[in-house]
Amino acid sequence: MSRVVLHIGTHKTATTTIQDMFHKNAALLEQHGVIYPRIGRVTGHHGLVYDWGRLPPVYKLDASSLDAFTWIAKEHAHKDATVFLSSEEFSRGDPNAAVDFAAVRERLAPFDEIEVICMLRPQWQFLQSIYLELSKVKIPVRPAKMLESALETGLSQGLWIDYNLLLDRLEETFDPAQITFLDFETSAKAEGGIIGTMLRHLGVDLEATALEAVNNGASNVSPEPLVTWIANLASEPAPAPGWLVKLAQKSFDLQYKEPVKSTLFSQHEVNQLTKHFAALNDKLETRRQQAQPDFRMTPPDIGKLGVFRNTIPTQLWVRMCRLMVQHRAPLEKAAAQKAAAKKTP
Repeated sequence: MSRVVLHIGTHKTATTTIQDMFHKNAALLEQHGVIYPRIGRVTGHHGLVYDWGRLPPVYKLDASSLDAFTWIAKEHAHKDATVFLSSEEFSRGDPNAAVDFAAVRERLAPFDEIEVICMLRPQWQFLQSIYLELSKVKIPVRPAKMLESALETGLSQGLWIDYNLLLDRLEETFDPAQITFLDFETSAKAEGGIIGTMLRHLGVDLEATALEAVNNGASNVSPEPLVTWIANLASEPAPAPGWLVKLAQKSFDLQYKEPVKSTLFSQHEVNQLTKHFAALNDKLETRRQQAQPDFRMTPPDIGKLGVFRNTIPTQLWVRMCRLMVQHRAPLEKAAAQKAAAKKTP
């Protein structure tokens, strides 16, 4: 029996780790009945979404996205195997970048079975991860504005924050039984972590440790949230350069001698997010009851948070300023020496 699985994210739920590991171990996985096609120039299958999204040219395939689905079906739909296709870009909520799932399903119709898998994490963590990812290329909107938009629209930067809206979108094309939601927190704590959870779901008789690790089994890991925010604040309106992020991290480490977990949000904002989305997550669990009776969203564990945006002490900012001066001093000295050398006959 042939089966195709669309792993659609969401973003920042170890998607890159899954893609890197499955790409690296494609031959081993195929021996155990799972085909991870090598499509395009990156480990993820983002080229399958390219024609709908606003993605970098590196993801573009030689053929159109829909033609690539046709090729996948022609190559694999007659096999007794599972084809695993992975790109978090499938789960975008921006209507200008929304995948035509009906067209995708039509191209994959030769397969006997089709399933959509999506990993979900607590909304305050997801929002924070979106901010950190955007910070790599630009200064994102301030955390308070990001929160305000998420509460009002259920979206942030074109990504679903209210997962009921994502389910609405999927159920326009797929039957509830063809959709699987996985809780990120539960999956990460299970045996073998996210990779182990995915292998078991796919019916692969392998331990996660049997796969050759890429990036020590953790790709595209986000930095400490408040460190990034501090660097961004100091760098506005330009993106924070690497040296500034390192200084912010050093300031943070000097301030907090022991490891501490921080968040971009204030205590009030975290409580706001938690309360608002708890009701929506309860609704989601109820909607999934018939198709997935065991599905539960892990309640956000905010008790472990030690530093909030509104609790950063003044001393940390002073440390940051001093380190920036120390960083700048040798550059000023070198510039002065260079200028003096030019004046020397």
